This record gives sequence, structure tokens and C-alpha cells, in this order.
Amino acid sequence: MGWLNHRYTYPCIALFSLCLSGCASLAVVAAIPGALYGVVADEFSGEEESFPYSMRMTLAATQKALQKMQLNIDLLEIQEEGGYGIAFNNNKLDGEITLTKQTERLTTAHVRVKATTREESVERVIVQMIHAELKKLPKGANIQKSRFHNLRAKPTVLSKRLGWFRPGARLAAVKTGNKGWLKVKMPSGQMAYLKGKIN
Repeated sequence: MGWLNHRYTYPCIALFSLCLSGCASLAVVAAIPGALYGVVADEFSGEEESFPYSMRMTLAATQKALQKMQLNIDLLEIQEEGGYGIAFNNNKLDGEITLTKQTERLTTAHVRVKATTREESVERVIVQMIHAELKKLPKGANIQKSRFHNLRAKPTVLSKRLGWFRPGARLAAVKTGNKGWLKVKMPSGQMAYLKGKIN
């Protein structure tokens, strides 16, 4: 039951950062026909690999690996027990990576990618790239999320932070009854809110 388990009718949107006078930074969104997310079905089990590295290092390596393949983390969800859910996509691929913390020095990555069918070869390459990046990263490496915006549990900046999204990403989102707020589905299936509007 994750982000990729069902097809939604929500519009896909591209998010861009815009500073509005008298308020916090707001994400302006442009509707894109068709939903790119929500495509991978339950029967696609994905590729799984465990790495003898910390969650911090594995998360940083995952970001680097995706960037080298001209992909990006579009949404990063904070999950239970120190884990993370990652969603990414482009015009051809929808992907989800779940990082599970087994110990302080052992992290498991579960990768699922789909176009019209499951892309097993792409899943294997992502796992291989994460492994390669882990070997090269300095010990103090961290994920770079300074340009990411917050995802909230409720449509207020005072609510709990559930993760982050990347401005410029393509996300499936819907309007809410709260002006200036949109709702998105995260990899776990939980809903989150972001400040934004559809352009």
C-alpha cells in the first residue's frame, strides 16, 4: 500500500518556488495532463538490497545515484523507526524507494520502478548505483535538502513535519478547503499538505 499502488485521477503538477509579499514562500503549481504517480501495482515486488552503512549515508548515496541518472528525489517522507520513503519520476518512469533502518550500520533499500510494466533492469541499476556511491562518499556525507519545502500533517505551518518535497518536481496533488494549501499522497499512502497553488 504505497504511493505507487493505485492510479489516481489527480492532476500531476510541477512546483516552483515563489515568494509572495506578506506571507511565507508558496509553491506555484502548473497542471500537467495525466497522473505519473500511482502506477505500480502490488504484484511488482521490486528489488531489495541491504548495505552495511548508516541511514544517513545511504540516503545521501541514494540522492547522488538518482541525480547521476538524471532523476531526483521529488518527495521524501519521514517514516517509522528512522526510515524514509522516496518518490521520483520523469516523463517515462515512476519510482519509489523505501529505506529501512535495520541497525545503526545496516540499511535496507527496496526499489520499485514502473513505466508501462515493471522496470526490473532499472531497479537493479539504481541498487548498483547506490552501492557505488556509498563507496565514494565521505564519512560525513548528508542528503542535500536545503532547497526542499516542508510537507505538513495539517494545512498549517505549525503542524508536524512529515517530510519534504522538491520545488520543480512533478507531483500528484489536489486542492483543499484551506486557501494556499494542496494535499499530496506520500509513499506510505499517508496524506500530507504543502503550501502551494495550481497555476
